[in-house]
Amino acid sequence: MRRLLSILLLLCGVCAYAQFSPGELSEAHSHLEGMSNCSSCHEAGNRVPDVKCLDCHNEIESLINLDRGYHSSSEVQTKTCVDCHSEHHGRSFNSVRVDEDGFNHSLTGYELDGAHNRIECRDCHQPTNIANRDIRKRTDTYLGLGSTCLSCHTDYHQGTLGSSCTDCHNIEDWRPAPGFDHDETDYALTGAHREVECVDCHEIGTRYGEEYQAFSGIDFGECLDCHRDEHEGRFGRNCTECHSIFSWTQMKSNNTFNHDLTDYPLEGKHNEVECIECHTSGRNSQPLAFGRCDDCHDDYHEGEFTTTRGKRDCAECHNVMQNFTWSSYSISEHNETDWPLEGAHMATPCFACHKPDEEPRWSFALESTSCVSCHDDVHEGYISEQYYPEKTCESCHSSNTWSSVEFDHTRTDWALEGAHESIDCRECHWRGEDDVQVQEFSGLNTDCATCHDNPHGRQFEVSGTTDCLRCHSLSTVWNIATFDHSSTEFPLDGKHAQLECAECHQPKIDDDGVERVEYVIDAFQCIDCHGSN
Repeated sequence: MRRLLSILLLLCGVCAYAQFSPGELSEAHSHLEGMSNCSSCHEAGNRVPDVKCLDCHNEIESLINLDRGYHSSSEVQTKTCVDCHSEHHGRSFNSVRVDEDGFNHSLTGYELDGAHNRIECRDCHQPTNIANRDIRKRTDTYLGLGSTCLSCHTDYHQGTLGSSCTDCHNIEDWRPAPGFDHDETDYALTGAHREVECVDCHEIGTRYGEEYQAFSGIDFGECLDCHRDEHEGRFGRNCTECHSIFSWTQMKSNNTFNHDLTDYPLEGKHNEVECIECHTSGRNSQPLAFGRCDDCHDDYHEGEFTTTRGKRDCAECHNVMQNFTWSSYSISEHNETDWPLEGAHMATPCFACHKPDEEPRWSFALESTSCVSCHDDVHEGYISEQYYPEKTCESCHSSNTWSSVEFDHTRTDWALEGAHESIDCRECHWRGEDDVQVQEFSGLNTDCATCHDNPHGRQFEVSGTTDCLRCHSLSTVWNIATFDHSSTEFPLDGKHAQLECAECHQPKIDDDGVERVEYVIDAFQCIDCHGSN
């Protein structure tokens, strides 16, 4: 009996707990499960005061006391903890719910600007960026971040340049560093140094197992601290005795070396060449051959100008005063070749034929001299081959200008007569807008209305076709030339013969809904025009 009573009391307790508990706590508060822990959060009447929350959440209480962080913002100060964080929804419930897309980060006291505004929340809010070990243990927390650059970002400079990143960088991008001015350092940049990439002097290496770029502790007392001695010590260590800081090839006027005293005085473009370009061994006293251009220069033309007498020297066309692209080769010399220049070709630059854009190098031994070997065949597929056999452009064009076209239209099935003889080919053979035009040279309909607007609609249509030539001629004007009113059902006589056409033939809306001058009049009794009066 006593055992049965114990079982009944236990069942009553379970039922009572089920009646009083609003639901299972979340995983974060699971250690407070059970009726004996209700008072840890609740007061009488089930109210949950903020002070009880803050008894456990000391890190938030500390921020509130310091008037820092999101929970100190005006938007949150007017709320209680349970307004945002509810409980008793089960173990998997997360009581910290943040709309990451719509959250106003400025309420935390750290406004997101620049690149910070374009990254995901968890790019910053992750355990590796949290200094406090207790907070770091939590999952999905937004607490614990500092507001300095180095609280999230690795110090690439490893402490050598201090901790204030914003002295040089901004929050848009790490590179470039707009706040840095090299002129404020102990080594202001002058001359060609201003054009040098940072990494050329500040090399990237490894320090303490991490990538590191040295920006401090670099020797700069003399040129050889950074630059290799091309002369291998023969001219001393003071490079500035001969060279300028603006360019290695720009020798000082008072330098101690005068190349004109050698067997090869420097002239023209040779004066602009760096010594090492010719003195490749670095030993400027070593004899060099200089009798022919190809003693130093490669034959760019790869033997194209080799004759039975052997290689021609570059100096026959080029000289040291100009760039290699300049040539003394004249039109008269070109006219002695198998393809003399005529017409517009005489004004065409050499590269247009001998170095097209898609070719990597100049070529002077052309495989073909046909027009289409250089020019695009814009008529391909549009003009029958019978009118330009083997794509011979000269069938219509001349070498003087493309716009001058000479074509005998009588060779076609539609000879040009009258006004048609003076119009531009494009008027009939091109269709479309200015930016997109299509050629039409074959299969054209020769009816007048194919090219010309038909202002009469279907009034003069015979078997579906309106033949303009029944009334008009091919002269330069559209005036009526051959129409005889006597051939109609209403011959003109008396006063009618003196009237202008427009007196009787007036605009009218036709069956197509278009206003046209009515020439085919169905009713023409006196009363139809003059009325009953």
